[in-house]
Amino acid sequence: MKIVQINACDNGSTGKILLDIFDGIGKENERIAFVSRKYSSRDEVIKMHSRLQYRIHKFLSSYLGLDEFGSYFSTKKTINQLKKIKPDILHLHNLHDHTINYALLFRYIKKYNVKTIWTMHDCWAFTGGCFYFELNGCEKWKTGCSHCKYLKSTGMVANIDRTKRQYYLKKKSFLNVKNMLIVTPSEWLKNHVKNSFLKEYEVKVILNGINLDNFSRTDRHTFDNIIDRHKKVLLGVAAPFNERKGFSDFIKLADMLQPEFQLVMVGLNDEQLATLPGKIVGIKRTNNQKELAELYSMAYAFLNLTYEDTSSTVNVEALACGTPVICYKSGGATEMLDSGNSVVVEQGNLEGILKALEKAEILNGARDDIERRAKKDFSSQRMADEYAMIYKEMNSRGN
Repeated sequence: MKIVQINACDNGSTGKILLDIFDGIGKENERIAFVSRKYSSRDEVIKMHSRLQYRIHKFLSSYLGLDEFGSYFSTKKTINQLKKIKPDILHLHNLHDHTINYALLFRYIKKYNVKTIWTMHDCWAFTGGCFYFELNGCEKWKTGCSHCKYLKSTGMVANIDRTKRQYYLKKKSFLNVKNMLIVTPSEWLKNHVKNSFLKEYEVKVILNGINLDNFSRTDRHTFDNIIDRHKKVLLGVAAPFNERKGFSDFIKLADMLQPEFQLVMVGLNDEQLATLPGKIVGIKRTNNQKELAELYSMAYAFLNLTYEDTSSTVNVEALACGTPVICYKSGGATEMLDSGNSVVVEQGNLEGILKALEKAEILNGARDDIERRAKKDFSSQRMADEYAMIYKEMNSRGN
């Protein structure tokens, strides 16, 4: 089979998923990926447009709200390449973040009846522009976005509201695709898709997997110069580490912890590092998975204080290193958790976090079991195998 994937990039959480699928489905399949921003040196990954084209698209999208006019010529070029490749399966991931002209892409998909799988990693596909909406309590996405009070949630820099236009353009573009299957990484997102204008499509859940060659318990000591291993390390990882990921709650929690604990936050920018309280160890974002595995492994508990999440790759990464998770009850973030590997706390309940640390003491005695179960349930190979099955199933369907 010829499998073509399209995504914003080939790094970060969705980029790792894209590459892990390629590695897992085997070389017997012809594999090509188109990305907006390329970081790997892999030959099968093709960068769709130049930095200038990306910046023009970003300006049109973020300042004028005209996302549908971005990447016009580079998308035309990509479509011409797709016509030559004639993929058996076109697998879409994130089309936002100034990646591609989605209206042109879906025109091609419909015209040539391309068998399409779309893995949705957030809610962007069925909103006027935002990726999540629960924190704001907005439900306009169910009936039609307009007069948006939360433009920043859509990535807009200028105060120009084109959410109504974007909502109906997406609806026009994404509906009436004859051969399209939607995949979500959580039941939570599946339920939202089924309540949106995309409800006509079949939706399957495939939990995200991780590369277990990189995420396993390790006893490396790269960070001993900044982290006191004699303390109980409480680790938070996010990129970016914003309010949606609980940044302020981490700051508040630092003042509530006993001296035996050390709070470590990974994924901070320069401004955050400059203003971080002395009680917290701050580390910039790292794409080095071995370093992340070391940080997870040394942690007494992994803290995920997210307020909105489709799924949670960081939870899985922590579990694969044998580390118990303490997580807010948010979206699909807790679907991989249970009482044997984690403690779930209501959003914003920092006293509940402190109480959860007592149970973490017990869970630390089960690190071997936590690691074993995570490796059984959340490997990237298991994820790739599930995608391979739906590739074959879809490819066998008639046009």
